Amino acid sequence: MMDQQPAILWITERFPPMGGGMAVSAHRQVTALRRKGFRVDVMVLHNRPGEKAVTVSRALRDGGRDTVVSHCDAFGNAAQRAWREVRACHHENPYDLLVGFGACMPGYTAVTWAAFLGVPSMVSVRGNDFDRDWFEPKRGGFVREALGRANRVAVVAEEKAAKIRALFPGKSVFWCPNGVETARFDLLPAEQDRCRELRSELNANERRIIGLFGELKYKKRVPDLLAAIRAQGLKDKVTLLITGRMDEECQALMDDPVLSPASRHFSFRDGDQLAALYGACDFMAIPSLFEGFPNVLLEAMAAGVVPIVSDAGAMGDVIVHGETGFVFPALDRKACGRALTQAMSLSDEALDTMKQRVKTDVRDRFSVEKEGDVLAQEIINTIKEADAHRHTDRP
Repeated sequence: MMDQQPAILWITERFPPMGGGMAVSAHRQVTALRRKGFRVDVMVLHNRPGEKAVTVSRALRDGGRDTVVSHCDAFGNAAQRAWREVRACHHENPYDLLVGFGACMPGYTAVTWAAFLGVPSMVSVRGNDFDRDWFEPKRGGFVREALGRANRVAVVAEEKAAKIRALFPGKSVFWCPNGVETARFDLLPAEQDRCRELRSELNANERRIIGLFGELKYKKRVPDLLAAIRAQGLKDKVTLLITGRMDEECQALMDDPVLSPASRHFSFRDGDQLAALYGACDFMAIPSLFEGFPNVLLEAMAAGVVPIVSDAGAMGDVIVHGETGFVFPALDRKACGRALTQAMSLSDEALDTMKQRVKTDVRDRFSVEKEGDVLAQEIINTIKEADAHRHTDRP
């Protein structure tokens, strides 16, 4: 048995105040562990365009140390500077485990430094780092080394667990689904007013509102969604509420009234501003080719938004078709069209019932507390197993 709560070094490329899903997820998991009494130091290896030299900043937070090492396309230099910081911290207060949050450079760095320090390592696979980076000539080697050397691998989708076990037989892999702070998406009175205002502007009494959230780039397959909407004759029956950034192809399609339904576009919003935007939607669409476990999926569900999603990543694990949303095979435009038609055919009463079911489901199954419990137990198991292995290997 362990005498005290573990000491963890958490290595990531993004952490608040930086934006993006990786930063949100890293902060959520680190905070959950710190609340359980774990000492968690965070090392952020951040590629910041325009940075002329490797810079280091430090802050003490919640019983742990957050260190940011910034660089501009000089990861090797930044890693050497960061290693000095890590080695000094380990000498002062030894780490029990290193976690690489992301299977490419964070994971590679974590397993390398863990070997130097003689402690176990865990790599958390998030999505793109495996689905895409594995096949990139310049990045795939880092991912393979990280997954091969890690004592344990965390995944956000069961299908990724199966693939990693096939590539690395005997590898200890566990599913740690994302969690969401559901209370953040309960609408306050001012947000309810904003939500009603938005729905009025979007003509919600005559159209269903479909939300698109995040970075709308190649993998999101927004052109396929728009083609399915047109093919099903739904262009004049829906309005799109878009929050995030669009690539040039998406922007051109959205600007063409022949190809796209009516839409309203907002730039990225932080979490405190998202609740009213989610609440203004009847549905949210994620027609991705590949995914991890999008934070926006759980956030929208916590706000009572019904998902229309592909079966990529964890989405097929999370959504029960016809009960808590609508799921179709990725890249299948006809199936996407059928899912859209099924969703649009819901009566107001049936839609309200599904919205409530969605909220209940996400609160019961995907709380931050459950995510933290799974992660904490697997960390403890990893440390105990590594310690038992060391004792077994002693002459």
